[in-house]
Amino acid sequence: MQSDNQIFQRFLDVRTYLGWSPDDDQCSEELTQILVPHSREMIDDFYTQILRHAATSRVLSGGELQIERLKSSMRFWFEQMLLAKHDYQFVLQRWKVGHRHVEIGLSQVYVNAAFGRMRSQLSQILCKCDNMPLERKIFLHESLNRRLDLDLTIMSDAYHVENQSRQIPVDHARLQQQKLLAQLSGHALAGAELQSIFDLAVAFLQQAFHSDKVEFLEYGSDGQFLLRSGAGWPSDWLGKPFGNRKHDPQLEFLSEHHGCFEIQEWQIQTQYQPLPAWKEAHLASALQMAVREENHLLGILSVHFQNPRSFVPSDHDFLYSIGNLLASAIHRKQIENLHAENVGQLRRLVDRLPAGAVYVIGDTIQINHTVELMTGYSREQLRTRGQWQELVVSEESSLQSIEHSSVVSAGERIEQRSLEIRRIDGTIRTISQIQLQSRTDEVWLLHDVTEESERRSQQLQSERLAAIGQMITGLAHESRNALQRIQACTEMLELHVQDNSAAQGLIVRLQSAQDDLQQLFDEVRNYASPVALAIKPVPLERIIQEAWNLLEQARSRREACLKLMLNQDSCTVQGDRFRLIQVFRNLLENSLAACSDPVEITVNSQRNLHQRGLVSVIYQDNGPGLSEEATRRVFEPFFTTKSKGSGLGMAIANRIIAAHGGTMKSEQQVGCGATFRITLPADDLVTSESDPSIEAQS
Repeated sequence: MQSDNQIFQRFLDVRTYLGWSPDDDQCSEELTQILVPHSREMIDDFYTQILRHAATSRVLSGGELQIERLKSSMRFWFEQMLLAKHDYQFVLQRWKVGHRHVEIGLSQVYVNAAFGRMRSQLSQILCKCDNMPLERKIFLHESLNRRLDLDLTIMSDAYHVENQSRQIPVDHARLQQQKLLAQLSGHALAGAELQSIFDLAVAFLQQAFHSDKVEFLEYGSDGQFLLRSGAGWPSDWLGKPFGNRKHDPQLEFLSEHHGCFEIQEWQIQTQYQPLPAWKEAHLASALQMAVREENHLLGILSVHFQNPRSFVPSDHDFLYSIGNLLASAIHRKQIENLHAENVGQLRRLVDRLPAGAVYVIGDTIQINHTVELMTGYSREQLRTRGQWQELVVSEESSLQSIEHSSVVSAGERIEQRSLEIRRIDGTIRTISQIQLQSRTDEVWLLHDVTEESERRSQQLQSERLAAIGQMITGLAHESRNALQRIQACTEMLELHVQDNSAAQGLIVRLQSAQDDLQQLFDEVRNYASPVALAIKPVPLERIIQEAWNLLEQARSRREACLKLMLNQDSCTVQGDRFRLIQVFRNLLENSLAACSDPVEITVNSQRNLHQRGLVSVIYQDNGPGLSEEATRRVFEPFFTTKSKGSGLGMAIANRIIAAHGGTMKSEQQVGCGATFRITLPADDLVTSESDPSIEAQS
């Protein structure tokens, strides 16, 4: 803020800049004698023009008495301007005039225009002085212009400084208003109750305006306005009639008015009548608006002050924004209520269906009683699509989607899927899902086909295994005598050719072939026989390490490394120790057979993010990996990529994992070898004390 001395010094600098001279001081009396007699008509013209324009007339709210008082002040200012006694007091008075323009909200543009009009009128008066030499007229014109320029300059300077100083708190207030609007909008979008939104809006208005009273009057169909929320009013007034549109002219006027309406002072603006409650509270000023949704009136929002107050455009903008937010919140709640009613009707309908039914809109789902029985979860526990997906273990489309058929409308489609879901008790159920999708929502029909699916699967598997078992039993029976004779003959032949090394080699090969044939019979018998498990908590580290140790001879003279990186939270599972060692031994044998030295095998584990209660074990080697066909067929019986082998190892491993209630999948990863992902039931009561990162190397 500039000091008075700085203001005066600036004036002196400007005066020098304009070329003020002693001659200008000496002609002051002469200009006064010529021009002052015409001041009355000039000042009358000045205020006539002010009253003709809305942007300037609005600063005059005191009627004729105020105008006469201002005319007297202007006459004094005019005489002082002509006398040009440029002392300290003169400058400060001019500076205050600029301040006053800011206070009353008069734009500096109109001040400049007024000076231009005045300059033109004074110049015409000087031009009519016929007895004056032309050279003198020119000088008086120039001196008059310097006087007007000095006054206008110091007023403009004061206007600029004062307006800038006032703009800082105005900008701060606008920023605060924007923050309050953002907060209110956030509450509305978050689905807050209407009463909470009304109370926040009233509180924010009182905070932003520093007002004495604020209220939101809700409009009823009977013409009554009820006090829905208020600040500064008695709390027992809430919910009670505050006014009536038919009986209160101001409420009728506001109901028809669009945008904000301001009352700077009720006593002056007598054409508007305050409500009895406003009058009894001795309120002087108000800023009001009708809250409406399109052409439907919702209520009246008002901010009141006990002292006269002028308003700026940002005040109107803030109240208007609050009112629009209230209208949007009311409209949104109406839509939500209608939607809730429709959803309720649909729920009552689907709740009576014998099949499982799910209604989906966006991310929200609603289930019927049958789905509760099917999953074990209540409606409160299954509210979103994400919560449903957590139950889904696997899914596959059993039919292609049907679009534009006779059973669906345009833009709709029907899909059929087969799902596996995990119930709340951990059991897996097979679900047949028919899904009807529209542009806005979905309806699912669910049937539990677990028993039917298991019966089909068990029947098929039993038939398959029975056939294999019957076949292998017959083969073993028919081959037993032949194998025994081969064995006896081989042993006798070995005694007769002890000195013949070539014959001894052939006998060894014959015995090896006999052993391979016997192993094949054993593997097929193992695959066909039921899998019996002895379940207990077992550490993954110990299982894999034992399987690795069993292959010590196979990896002798090999550069082979096993790295165990087991997560502490997932290194103990519920399983059959012997059977799981069998699974990992099979994987390790395959890696040793497929990988070139140096062989590097990595096993890590983690909690399954999508299936609660399971551990995922990721097995990976650095070999050539599996082809696309091998990845697809690796668990088929008798499929193998080895030159030797029955092709039953991975099929048996898959059966063992399935018997544990887990899954075994082959994954293709670019730049990696063979990768298998195994899921097993986690043991949450037992934790391994082993190091989560162990390296075993031979």
